[in-house]
Amino acid sequence: MTRLLTTGFETGDVAEAGVSTIGATSTLTVVNTVPTPRAGAFCLKCACTSGTFVATYKTFTLPVAKTDVWVRFAVLVHPIGVNEWVIAATQDAAGGAQNCLTWDPSSGVLRARLSNANNATLLGTASTAFPADTWHVIDWRVQITSVTVGIVEVWLDGNRVINFSGDVAASAVANVQFLLLGHVSPTVSGGTGMYIAVDDLAINDTAGTLNNGRAGDGRVVLLTPSGAGSSTQFTRGGTDTGANFSQVNELPPSMGQYVGSSTVAQRDLYAMTDVGVAVSSINVVEAIALAQNSDAGGGSIGPTIKSGATINEATAIGLSTSAAYVTSRWETDPNTSAAWTIAAVNALEAGATVR
Repeated sequence: MTRLLTTGFETGDVAEAGVSTIGATSTLTVVNTVPTPRAGAFCLKCACTSGTFVATYKTFTLPVAKTDVWVRFAVLVHPIGVNEWVIAATQDAAGGAQNCLTWDPSSGVLRARLSNANNATLLGTASTAFPADTWHVIDWRVQITSVTVGIVEVWLDGNRVINFSGDVAASAVANVQFLLLGHVSPTVSGGTGMYIAVDDLAINDTAGTLNNGRAGDGRVVLLTPSGAGSSTQFTRGGTDTGANFSQVNELPPSMGQYVGSSTVAQRDLYAMTDVGVAVSSINVVEAIALAQNSDAGGGSIGPTIKSGATINEATAIGLSTSAAYVTSRWETDPNTSAAWTIAAVNALEAGATVR
C-alpha cells in the first residue's frame, strides 16, 4: 500500500491536514468561493490581505522519509506583480531544503529549482505555460538516489514539461519527508489581493503494486454519515441531535456534538452518502475523524469500515486530550481484495472502534 497522503480539505476545516505557516498581512483559509474549488465544496487558499505577501503555506509530513515520491496537486494562482514565486518545496527529514517548483507570472511557466528560493540553481523550465486564474493539475516526482544523483519530473495537465536528472538535493541528506504547498517564498511587495489556491492533493511513493507512481488527474470526494449503520454502541455527547450518525456529520467537524465510549471493542458504524459524481476509478478510500481522549487514561481508536459482510478495522491510532484529525486508508476493497467499485463505496459503512 503506497498512498501516503490525500486531502482536498473537504471537511471545510483548515486544520484537517498539515501544519499552517501564516505570514503577516496574510491568511490561510479553506474556502468555497473566490476561487471556486476545482472539485468538491472546498479548497485551500493562501492570500495577501494588505501590504506585502509574506510566506504563507501548509507543511505536510510524510509518515517516514522517502527517496522517491510523486506529488499530485491542483493549483490556481491569482498574481500581483511580476516576481517569480515558490509554490511548492520539499525538505529532508531534518527540515533542510531540497528542491522546489516556482511559477513566473510574467511568462506563466513553471520552473524546478534547487533549494527553495526563486533565484536558486535552475533544474528545468516547463515547455508549456499555464495562465493565472484557472485550475491546473501538477504531478511532481522527486527521486533522490544520493545527494548528487536524482530525478525531478513535472507533469502539467497530463503532459510532462520538465524532466531533469542530476543533483536535485540541496541538503546533505538523501531523502524527502516534508512537502510545503502555497506561497512559500519570496515576500511580494504590494501583493494585496494576490492568492494561491490548492486542491486535490495526493502523495504516492513507489513501493508496492498500487498508487506507486504518478497519480494523474483525480478528485477528492467527501462522503458524510447519512444514517445508522450495523453497529450503534457509542454514547452521544454535547448537543444531542437525536441520532449517533447526525452527531458526526457536521461540516466543519466540531466537538460541540460527538459520540464516544470508554469500553474497549465498542463500535459505531454509519451509512454514508453516495459518491454523487461520475468517476472512472477509485484508487483509495480513507476514513477521517476528529477525535480526542477525554479521560485520564490513555486511549486509541481504530478507524473501521464495513464493505459487504466484511468489517475491517485499521491499526489503532493513539489519541491526545486535544481534538485532532486521524485518518486511515484502504487501497483495495477488503470484502473482495480487488479494486474499489462505485457500488461498493456507495454501500460501505464507516466509523470507529475503541481500542
